[in-house]
Amino acid sequence: MTDEKAITPRTFSGTASEDGDTWMRYFQYYRDFRGYDDARQLSLFKVMLTGNAALWFDSLGEVTTTVDANSEFDRRYKMPDIIKYKSAKEIFSRRQREDESADDYISYMRKLAKNVDITYSTPY
Repeated sequence: MTDEKAITPRTFSGTASEDGDTWMRYFQYYRDFRGYDDARQLSLFKVMLTGNAALWFDSLGEVTTTVDANSEFDRRYKMPDIIKYKSAKEIFSRRQREDESADDYISYMRKLAKNVDITYSTPY
């Protein structure tokens, strides 16, 4: 039996420290896993937004489909292109820190690659 709280997405408040792309990807995985219809997906989406993100969504007026909700979310919270360029630059300049494990360094580099839409493959 799965602990529902362990797999439920966190809420999203729209702060600068939150990664909208990552949150949305997990939210989409979760709703697909649960097999929700469009109305239930949209209801869950609204519940998962808190703080400034909830205020932003309320200001949109009537959003009636998850396609519209996803589109509006991407327009507001998707990573700007300038961040993608900074991530690309960091891929070529970042070195592993002495206090950083190899796994953490590789994970960080993979995250940077995702930011700039670089496809990578695992050698093992």
